[in-house]
Amino acid sequence: MCAAVLVGLAACMAGCGLEHLIFGTQGSYLLTAHDTLALPGEQVTLKARLEGGKFLRDQPGVPLQFQCEGLLNCRVATDSEGCATTPFRPAAPGDYLVTVSVEPGILKNTAPESAVLLVTCRKADAPLAIVDLDKTLVASGFKAVLVGNPKPMPQSLEVMRRLAKDYTVIYLTHRAEFLGHKSKAWLHDYGYPLAPLLLADSHEMFERSGPYKAAVLETLRQRFRGRAIGIGDQISDALAYRQNEIEPFLLITVPPDANAGDLRKLADSLQPLPENDQVLTGWGEIERAVLDGRPHLRPAAQAELRRRAEKITAQKKTSRDRPTSRSGAGTTAQDCDLRGGSPDPPRKSAA
Repeated sequence: MCAAVLVGLAACMAGCGLEHLIFGTQGSYLLTAHDTLALPGEQVTLKARLEGGKFLRDQPGVPLQFQCEGLLNCRVATDSEGCATTPFRPAAPGDYLVTVSVEPGILKNTAPESAVLLVTCRKADAPLAIVDLDKTLVASGFKAVLVGNPKPMPQSLEVMRRLAKDYTVIYLTHRAEFLGHKSKAWLHDYGYPLAPLLLADSHEMFERSGPYKAAVLETLRQRFRGRAIGIGDQISDALAYRQNEIEPFLLITVPPDANAGDLRKLADSLQPLPENDQVLTGWGEIERAVLDGRPHLRPAAQAELRRRAEKITAQKKTSRDRPTSRSGAGTTAQDCDLRGGSPDPPRKSAA
C-alpha cells in the first residue's frame, strides 16, 4: 500500500472516530516517543510528538517531561509540529529507557499515558541484526495492522530471542511514525526482544521503501561498523542491506494456494540478487542459516521453487491421465508441503 493511500485511509478512519483502533491513541491524544541508537559518549537528540483530536492534529506549545532515572529530567514545549526534542549523552553501553509524559491538567481533555523511548548505546563494533516488521515478523497483511490483530510469523519469536543473545537487534520498518505506539505494543505483547524501533517520519513515509531504508542504513553504518545482518521480505530490503555492507537474508512467503506458474515467477523474481545472498522460506531456515551456519543461497532457493513447480505440474498431468482419479486441476504449493507452523500465542501485557 503506497504512503498516499495509507495516509488517506488512516485520516478518513481517524476522522470517523477510529483513532484508537488504528493508532492506539489514549483518549483523544497520541503521544509518540522515538527510539534511537548512540555510541558511548555521543550526544543524540531525543524526540517525542503529541497529536490529538480528529485527524490527529499537531499539538503545539504543550510542555513534555523527559525523564531517565538519575540522568535526565527536563521539560520541553512542543513546537509548531507538536514535536519536543532534548539532547542526551549516554556515557556507557547499555539500554536507557526515557519516559515522556504530559503533566495532568495541561490539556483540554485527559492527558495520554506516558510514552517510553529506548536509547540503545553500543560500541562501534557491536554486531547488529536489523529486522523488518511486515511480512517478516508480522505474518498478516497491512490491513490487519491497521484495524485487526496481526499474527507473528511462525517460529520468529524463538529465533529472535536467540539472535538477541549474540546481536544488537534493530527493528527497521517503513511504517509511519504515527504507528509507533501500536507497533511497540505489538512487539511487547508477543514477547519479542526489547530493541529500538526505527520508523519513517512524515516526509520519509512518502519515499519508496528501498531508498528510505538504504538511507537509514547508510547513516547507521557510518557509526556502527561491526558485523551486521539484515532480515526482510522484499528484494529492495536485500539490496539496501547489501549496499551498506550488511549480510542480507531474504524471507520469501510461498502462498499455500500458489500454483506452478506462481512458483516459477517467484523463482525468476530472485534473479537480481547476487548468488551469495541467502533466500529462505521460514524462520526455521533463518535460524539454521544465521545461527547454525547452514546457508541457503539464492541459486538453491530458485532451484527448490522450480522443483516444486515441476512437481505440481507432474501431479496435474498424472491426474488428467487418470480419469477415474480425483481431479488434480487444483494442485497447489499447499499439496507439496509448503506450509509453515502455527503462529505464536500473544503474551498478555502487564496490568
